[in-house]
This record gives sequence, C-alpha cells and structure tokens, in this order.
Amino acid sequence: MQKTPDQRRKGFTLIELLVVIAIIAILAAILFPVLAQARKSARVTQTISNVKQINLGIMMYNGDFDDTFPLWSAGMGCTVALCPPRPGTSDAGSVFDLRYMYPSLVGPYIKNGVNTTTGALTDIWASPNTKPLLSAVSNTYAYNHWTLGGFSSCARTIDLANMPGSCTRTTAQYAEYADGSYNFPASVSSIASPATLNVILDGAQLSRPPQYAIAFPGEDPWFIGVWGPHDLGRGPIRNLVAPSTQNAVRQKLMSGKKTVVGYADGHVKAAVTSTLYHQNYSTPEWRGGLTDNRFWSREHEAP
Repeated sequence: MQKTPDQRRKGFTLIELLVVIAIIAILAAILFPVLAQARKSARVTQTISNVKQINLGIMMYNGDFDDTFPLWSAGMGCTVALCPPRPGTSDAGSVFDLRYMYPSLVGPYIKNGVNTTTGALTDIWASPNTKPLLSAVSNTYAYNHWTLGGFSSCARTIDLANMPGSCTRTTAQYAEYADGSYNFPASVSSIASPATLNVILDGAQLSRPPQYAIAFPGEDPWFIGVWGPHDLGRGPIRNLVAPSTQNAVRQKLMSGKKTVVGYADGHVKAAVTSTLYHQNYSTPEWRGGLTDNRFWSREHEAP
C-alpha cells in the first residue's frame, strides 16, 4: 500500500527548524537579562543582610564598651608586649593585622567569617559581588574610621595636652577632623544624626570622608575606599589632579553606581555611590555630590 505524504514525513524541514531556533533565541534574549537582574537583586539583598548583621555587631560592641565605637585597629601604637607578634615572627603586630582590626573586635558578636590565622574575611564579611574579583583579605566592607574608629595612632594617647605634633591637624586642611576628639573612637552620644551617618558600607576595609579630597588632593581615589559593586561602572575614576592608577577590576568597582550602606541608627539601604563622594571625584557616568562631610562626620545634622 502506498504511504500518504504525512506517513512519509519523518522530521522537520529546514524552514521549520530555523523558526524553532529563532523562537528559542528570542526567548533567551528576553529571559537572560531578567535572570541577570534577578541575580543582581539577590546579591544586593545578600549584601544588605551582611551589612545589617555587621552593623548590629558594632552596636552590640558599643553597648559593652560605654557606648563607644570600636577602634579601627587596636594595633595602633602597639609594642610587642601589648600586641604579641604573629607566631613565627618577631615583629610587633601591624595595625593592618586582622587580629587587631575592627572585624576581630566586632567578630565575637557575630562569630562568622573572621579568620585571624590566615587574615581572610569570608561569609558575612565577604561582599557577594567583590568576592569573585578580589582576594579574601580585600573582599569585605569598609568602616567609616576617620569619624568613628580613631583617626590616628594617637588613639592610645590619653593626655591630649601633650600629644605629639603628628596628632594635630589644621582646620583649613581637615575641617572638623582637625578636632582632637577625632583621634579617638566616637561615642554614640557625639553623633548628631545617627539616621544619616554611615558606619559600614561596600568598600575596602577602611573608607575615608570627602575631606580626604581636600587634605590629600593628589592621592589615588582608591584610598577613598568606597565601591559601587551593585552596578559596576566603566572607569576610570579621577580626582581633580589625576585619574586612578588601579587596574580595570578596581576601576569598575570604584566607578560603580550603587553601594550598600549601614547607618548609625541601625538601618541599611542601597545608596547612589556618587552621593558619598566629594565633587572633586568623577567618572564617565557620575560626579561626586558632596562639598562637605555630610553623611560622614559626627557633627552633621540630617539634611
């Protein structure tokens, strides 16, 4: 018996196959950006959770230490007796030794992610966006240390009247940070607007206020320590003197447009990165929005 045309047909024609491929490509083009945005949103949510827990740990530390914020490093001004050397070495502890820095001081209240043996910061202390890009020492969050953690090595000097010259600063260069009280960790009561003062944010362990642009106009913007990893930029970032000399990965982080900030009243939110930078800094996509130390210093009231 002769087969009908439908019975003889065993597969797609070329046109049908191309139509199916085109439909799949269109669906992929629609879905992939949606999935990418969902992943980005999940990372923002994870970062907000991490910063919230770190901020809470800092607030718990404050409660146990007379409502005073932690030193950015207990290694400041240390001797071998005060800061025993890391096993296998003979030097006094460095201020940048994780054993003495603020994550270790706050760590007991969080008990997650601080490895003082290797110096690595993981889990809660590791930003989900920067973790794939940077080392385990760098992939963390930044403390507003000029304002909260003791500006200089003078934090161990109790006698303000007899401070060495290195502990004094001019108002013209440092504005409110010239005040000797900034040599020491801030008390909770010294903060004029807890709801707008940033404590911890996306960045490079230590962040610096807009006043840094005045005090050190020629320094690489990398030392501001504020990143925008939730909406990476294109770089470069520059100050009025020169662009940053950092590599492409760091340029993308510094010039990013969204960062997560934890505030002194305990709330956390995603913020526009440019609102945290002095106007002397710019990228191809934004320019810093601050002319003073609003959101950074103890004295500033809510706008």
